[in-house]
Amino acid sequence: MPPSLAPAVLARNLLIWCLIILGLHLAEGYSYNLFHSLAEMFAVVVAAGIFMVAWNSRRFSQTPYLLFLGIAYLFVGMLDLLHTLAYQGMGVMPGTGPDQATQLWVTARFWEAGALLAAALLGARRIPPWRLLLVFALLTGGAILAIFTGRFPACYVEGAGLTSFKLACEYFICLLLVAAGAAFWWRRGLLDPSVLRLVLWSIACTIAAELCFTMYQDVYGLINQTGHVLKVVSFYLIYRATISASLTRPYEVLFRELGTRTLNLAQSEARVRALLASTASPIILLSPDLRVHQFNQGAEQVFGWQRKDIALKDFLRVLVAPEDQVAMARALRASLAGPVLREQESRLLAKDGRILTFHWNCAPLEDASGEALGVIISGQDISERKLAERERERLISELKTALAEIKTLSGLLPICAHCKKIRDDSGYWRRIETYVEQHSSAEFSHGLCPDCARTLYPTVFKD
Repeated sequence: MPPSLAPAVLARNLLIWCLIILGLHLAEGYSYNLFHSLAEMFAVVVAAGIFMVAWNSRRFSQTPYLLFLGIAYLFVGMLDLLHTLAYQGMGVMPGTGPDQATQLWVTARFWEAGALLAAALLGARRIPPWRLLLVFALLTGGAILAIFTGRFPACYVEGAGLTSFKLACEYFICLLLVAAGAAFWWRRGLLDPSVLRLVLWSIACTIAAELCFTMYQDVYGLINQTGHVLKVVSFYLIYRATISASLTRPYEVLFRELGTRTLNLAQSEARVRALLASTASPIILLSPDLRVHQFNQGAEQVFGWQRKDIALKDFLRVLVAPEDQVAMARALRASLAGPVLREQESRLLAKDGRILTFHWNCAPLEDASGEALGVIISGQDISERKLAERERERLISELKTALAEIKTLSGLLPICAHCKKIRDDSGYWRRIETYVEQHSSAEFSHGLCPDCARTLYPTVFKD
């Protein structure tokens, strides 16, 4: 709350309370039972409200003592309701008088003071709620049975006023409340400072109210009236503390943390986008239904699509060759379940219809709870490399074929110095042309050189 508004809010709250107290006083002037009923019913409604808030927030509440107080105040409210109905002059419960009403009052205050002390001592420990309900129900039922069967000690005697038992109980209740305040102060680290102040002020008002109820002689008197007003204030303060502890403060913290996380998320997304934009390699982010969510500049250059045009399109139908769609869909859905895929190869489609050979890796994107947010694909276009590999393989195949057709002669060849025959591996002497033809692809065509022609046919070939 801004400091400039604090005085105005304080003045408004003070005015509201002055009007409430004035209204209760006017009601008392008209009928004390009307005043008493209004004050007590306010406490009953507040007690029921505390229980409903504590019970319905028990699963996410970070303050276990609040549930203990909520259950206790449910039964405090029940006792206060019976006290109101049994009050002198109400005529709702025949056969009852001021003694039963006072006994119910004392029991309710015991429950309230004991619950405050126990809640402070409980701290962060949790007690099963249904077990608490059962214990309080048994205790409250036993007390009511004792009161209406006459087994409870007398607290008010007509003509004599309050009994010593009632006064001793009130002082003991005050001691319990002082101990509760000290315990809450001792465990103040568990409470928000504003909640602690409200609890301590509520305890102080309750103590003041109890002291008032030790001094009155007339159940319709001014001291009794003052005690009920203080009780209204104390219940209002404990209700405010309950709302602040279970709803207002946690949700303020929740929304503040949510705002911080949203800002951090926006900053993280901005960093991711900057990283994607600065990376030359194609990177594609897919949603769980395999639609394109992000498409960086590297991917735009390779596939020819602009991010705004490809966003939210079906990745398989738009970018994957039909013959590879089934296999790639199976791989991407498997990656959504957790494993990282590496060294994959698929045929993808460019915007102009070209089929690209894409070498890719794939990893799942998960949130903090491990739920899949999509997959990220990164890789490179290896179409030119594949084309070069195929051309190289073609050339190698042609060379192998050519080499297979060529037979080479190597090593020492035994040749006759006179007739020029060559001895083969089997030891046979063969004509040189026969041997060469068998060991190579060469063929011979026979003729005569000029020297041999003159030697063999001197009459034909003369100098």
